[in-house]
Amino acid sequence: MGGLNLDFDYTGFADAGNIESLQALQKALTAGSGVDAGSFTGGRALIPESLDNTLVNILWSQDEAKLFQSLKKQPIKSPVHQWDTRTGVGSADGAWVPEGGDSEEADQTIERKYMTAKYLQTLRKVTLQMSISNSIEDAMTLEQNAGTLWLIRNVERGLFYGNSANVAEEPDGLIAQIPASNVLDLRGASADSASFEDNLTEGMRIIRNNYGKGSLFLGSTMVMKDFQKLIKDRLRFEAREAGLGATVFDKYPTPFGTLDIKDDIFIQEGNTPVASVLTSKRPGQPTIGSATSPVDATANFASGDAGDYVYKVVAVNRYGDSVASTEAVVTGVAAGDNVTLPVTAGSPVPTAYKVYRSKKGGASGAEVRYAFTVPYTGSPMDVIDRNWDLPGCSDVFLLTMGAVYDAIEWFQFLPMMKFNLYPTNAAVYPFLMLLFGGLGLKKPVEHIRIKNVSPSNLGWF
Repeated sequence: MGGLNLDFDYTGFADAGNIESLQALQKALTAGSGVDAGSFTGGRALIPESLDNTLVNILWSQDEAKLFQSLKKQPIKSPVHQWDTRTGVGSADGAWVPEGGDSEEADQTIERKYMTAKYLQTLRKVTLQMSISNSIEDAMTLEQNAGTLWLIRNVERGLFYGNSANVAEEPDGLIAQIPASNVLDLRGASADSASFEDNLTEGMRIIRNNYGKGSLFLGSTMVMKDFQKLIKDRLRFEAREAGLGATVFDKYPTPFGTLDIKDDIFIQEGNTPVASVLTSKRPGQPTIGSATSPVDATANFASGDAGDYVYKVVAVNRYGDSVASTEAVVTGVAAGDNVTLPVTAGSPVPTAYKVYRSKKGGASGAEVRYAFTVPYTGSPMDVIDRNWDLPGCSDVFLLTMGAVYDAIEWFQFLPMMKFNLYPTNAAVYPFLMLLFGGLGLKKPVEHIRIKNVSPSNLGWF
């Protein structure tokens, strides 16, 4: 009977002989199921608690850091790493000669490039009492694992959004390093549109023309959702079966190579202002003066964008974000205008400003979404929105990852490590979790950024 121990003389609780079983069941059902151990009384106080001997982690794992996992790790021996890049082998003029003819001299062109390692570290502590207590898991191991997750989160975000012009201590990520010639602008279309498909093919063509071969597609989870919808509508190539008859497309073929399609939870869109918890070190709240909308030939506000907008500005430094400014409503923005926000810094002063904006016709500051970041140059300063970066949108990256192209690496100065500190005046075990390095985009023209990709459910553009 499948290992069950059944009593075939059992006749149910109604039988007088089973009254003890009925009473036991009733006691168990009324013993309680609270989780505040200090309030347990009666039979509930006698019930042992079951403690799982593992921590249930609801956060990210190392596997979620898709880009960092995919990068070749290159150990370096100095915080400033240099390499040479050949950008030319000489003009093709005079290449063909007659029999016995003279050859024209041709010179190669070599440029020196460098990357400065940045330092990512977090201080962790475990008390003496906790280290020797019989806890769910070893306290030191738990804290070390938490520190590792913290490093993974910050390095993966830095690989996309890091910008030393905004925060000097950050490494330069993909957005900062991919040249403007390799940035395609979707202008608020979603990943389930024909425009997105056209931009993918065009991006792969640009990479190929620069002697690379795109192989990795990285986008947000919303982009992945929309892109899967687009591919299913096309059904032009075989899908991978994902169980129960479902299909998942993890590759996308183009005339210029096939992309591995991956979502990355650290690429996000639709962010709203959130102040740092480091209240004593974050920059002070900025204020916005009287905004204007002058004519600007470089602005991308078109006739369809004419209207009213709501703005908030957040000050930034290496410790995090400030409390957002009060909202500023800008009315009557016309085609060919920009929006100029005079911003005064609080104290401490920031190193950059984040700009949050509503959709056209927004009514309150509750509607603003992240649009762009600009370096701080002084106070007061004019923060200018030319509608180049649309709020609530995200980026898609097409990267040349093949080892033969040697186009991108993570340069790592020392391995990721735990660095023990000496206890001073407290019974604690302090230590640092460390990761030193930076992103080396050795061939920037062999990578593509598609910006202003809107989630299909945003409905702003």
